[in-house]
Amino acid sequence: MWRVIYTGQRPHNENIALDRIMLDLREDGKIPSTIRFLQFKPECVLIGYHQAVEQEVRLEYTQREGIQVGRRITGGGAIYFDETQIGWEVIGSTEDFGNLSYEELTKKICTAVAKGLQKLGIRAEFRPRNDIEVEGRKISGTGGVFEGKAFLYQGTILMDFNVERMLKSLQIPVEKLTSKGIKSAEDRVEWVKRALGYLPPKEEVFEAILQGLKEELGIKYAWGELTEEELRLLEEMKDYFASDEWVYHVKKAPEDMEMLYGIYRCPGGTFRVSAKVDTRTKLLQQVIINGDFFVKPQRLIYDLEAYLKHTPLQDVEKRIRQFFEGRQWEALNLRVEDFLEAVLFPLRKVEGIELGIEKKRLNNIIASIGGGLVENLQKAKVMLLPYCAKPRWCDYRHLDDCGECGGCTVGDAYRLAYQKGMIPITITSFELLRDTLLWCAQNGYTYVGHCCYEFYEKRYEIFRRASEEGAKGVLFDIVGTTCYSLGVEEEEKAYHGEFTVELDLVKEDLYKTMAVKEDVQVEVQKQETRFDFSPYLVDFKPSYYKKPKAVPTPQEDRTRTSMQKEVFLGEATIGDKVVSYSEALDLLARWIKEAERPTIVLGPLVFWDFGEKELQEKARAVRELIEKVGKFNVKVLPDYRPKLKKYDPAVEMDPPNPHHAVLHGRHDLTLLVGVHCYRTDFVIRLLDKHTDTKIATLCGLYGHPTAHLSTSFTDAEKIEELIKRL
Repeated sequence: MWRVIYTGQRPHNENIALDRIMLDLREDGKIPSTIRFLQFKPECVLIGYHQAVEQEVRLEYTQREGIQVGRRITGGGAIYFDETQIGWEVIGSTEDFGNLSYEELTKKICTAVAKGLQKLGIRAEFRPRNDIEVEGRKISGTGGVFEGKAFLYQGTILMDFNVERMLKSLQIPVEKLTSKGIKSAEDRVEWVKRALGYLPPKEEVFEAILQGLKEELGIKYAWGELTEEELRLLEEMKDYFASDEWVYHVKKAPEDMEMLYGIYRCPGGTFRVSAKVDTRTKLLQQVIINGDFFVKPQRLIYDLEAYLKHTPLQDVEKRIRQFFEGRQWEALNLRVEDFLEAVLFPLRKVEGIELGIEKKRLNNIIASIGGGLVENLQKAKVMLLPYCAKPRWCDYRHLDDCGECGGCTVGDAYRLAYQKGMIPITITSFELLRDTLLWCAQNGYTYVGHCCYEFYEKRYEIFRRASEEGAKGVLFDIVGTTCYSLGVEEEEKAYHGEFTVELDLVKEDLYKTMAVKEDVQVEVQKQETRFDFSPYLVDFKPSYYKKPKAVPTPQEDRTRTSMQKEVFLGEATIGDKVVSYSEALDLLARWIKEAERPTIVLGPLVFWDFGEKELQEKARAVRELIEKVGKFNVKVLPDYRPKLKKYDPAVEMDPPNPHHAVLHGRHDLTLLVGVHCYRTDFVIRLLDKHTDTKIATLCGLYGHPTAHLSTSFTDAEKIEELIKRL
């Protein structure tokens, strides 16, 4: 007979203490197998057993908001609990279920809880590795821990949910903190109130889950209470589970040690590894492994750390494989290769010693991705530079080019890249980084990049994806106060390319490491591009606007041709539908006629005259289109430097805030022409987020399916076809 108890709303430390107590007492046979329901009060964030608080929780936010932080006895990732959420737990013996494996037990219990939710009318089902979902949206995250033959398996049920508060409490990538990001997070999560249209009494939810557990697990149960021994032990242990000793117990690197750091992610979780290496003898002295994975037994990680002490670097792989040979262990979606890659990741930095990097500066190398450090540096074809390392006064700060004036380390890096026969690109936004990495993958290019550790960790997936598709690379740290250390607001500015603080490259280390790559035989000379205002559109120049030293050239789009190919669907798109040019132009003509306040945005490719006949003809056709329509509000986007509010939204767009100009004129149709593709994607996203305007693009390359309407390879002839329809 199983016991069912509801321990009510308790502080997180008491609930966690009860988890430990009941697991131990179940192992000793002093309590029956138990199903437990619980709630937390006050709200809290709980991190997994192997995680470090500082890496998972926005402590400045939780402390300000009075959200407590605790540590579970189970593995897995950080979760947010408000006072409405329900926790469920199964504390039993593996013998009750025929000694199932961890993975099999996970599936059986989660299927049982899903079946219970189905009884409420919620279409829940188990989703590997350890979630319960409703039509693809997560309603319960789960995880467990084993102690001998006893186990504790637990999960949450989202009753009603404050997604924004959860995102701000956890170290979530900053784009998810925007209104669009919060909406996206809500689309990935389900809760009982939304699923049913009302919030049922928690007792009704308890009973439904119990029925699911009874039917799937084949058990009988009766409601009960905590025993006197459980209550006595709770009183003794609750203070410990509220202490820093417990909450912050994950091992940190000793302050007197120089450690190498690395992060590795896989389907089974995230590893954060610190390694102490004697670089003179090439000996791994100590390794510390943290993360959000589930392993059985829990001490497996500590045993592995001990086993690897004082191992020669060349023997690390062999020792890890030896450790797992014949050892009884289980995990969710983890392989020996995952532990191997996680530990080797920071050790690859040791090759930097051979290149002249001082031991204490090895962590200036963030990662060597997809291969050894020296090998990747020798093969490097592309150099990625962060815009935030350029001076704020620089005309090139928000361009992917550089004037090489000698005023910053980015210019030095550009000259070094040309010397080594590499392609330097300034990364001005996350979208541009994503596209550039995929472009490197498609062409088989290895890259050398620069960013901060926080950026690499939060954008890990795009680096991993690029590596899987063929783009190996080396990443170097940057110097200065990053957006991540200045809070959420600065993170969001950086994501959009608006961060104004100046950082710096580690120039000395870059030059030392790149010395391993031979100089090109003939130094690459930058081709000077001459430009002036287009004679067809110069009269739309704002009166205050002065010709800058640099503007985005046609070449910026052409170097990304392979990046844009992946979005190409056909001649034109209307929403999700692929259509012909004729159909798209017919609809666009109708939209223009029906619009009360249409606007046309003139980008650098038509606003400037680069002496290219095709673009000159396109600018002429755009002028004819403006005159034919008569009612267009003309906005120029002549370059991509932030205007910092020093502009007139009636005639110009501010690149980081293109929606301001549309909102200013209450425009109901926005037509983009001559805007570079990577910037067009950014404008579409901002307009879609902040305005109700229809968005159409006359793209010179592969089109923009995220717009309401888009044509591809739009030249002067196609614009003239549009004019005929007006």
